[in-house]
Amino acid sequence: MRVRCRGGMAWLSLFVLLGTAVGCGESGVERAEVQGNVTFDGTPVESGTISFIPIEGTQGPSAGGAITDGSYHIPPDKGPVIGKHRVQIVGTRKTGKQMKAGPEAEDPNAIIDEIEMFIPPEYNTRSELTVDVEPGTNEFDFDLEPTGN
Repeated sequence: MRVRCRGGMAWLSLFVLLGTAVGCGESGVERAEVQGNVTFDGTPVESGTISFIPIEGTQGPSAGGAITDGSYHIPPDKGPVIGKHRVQIVGTRKTGKQMKAGPEAEDPNAIIDEIEMFIPPEYNTRSELTVDVEPGTNEFDFDLEPTGN
């Protein structure tokens, strides 16, 4: 998008003044703390991410965090906004194979562990998991089962 401004500093000053008076960004959004456990086929998800995406009229940014050793915690200042959310979960694990780091790495010939995403799309890109985030601390546990993909 291209913005043209005439009147120089007068318009810029007015814009800054209005932005300060009205408020910008996410300052008016009420967020909440979320935490919980994530298992797949009965085993804690060792490594991955969890995302909360606003749906059904919930206004605000998405929020997400890391899953480590089967649990996650997103503090209230970075947590999801109050309301209904779709949840996406991605789990990663080592395959037991090794490979070259590749051209993007500092040392392209370095040998690294191969990592795979193992949680089915039904829990991430095609997720229908939903939660209702309320003010305060929310605990959401996810016991995921293998699917037919």
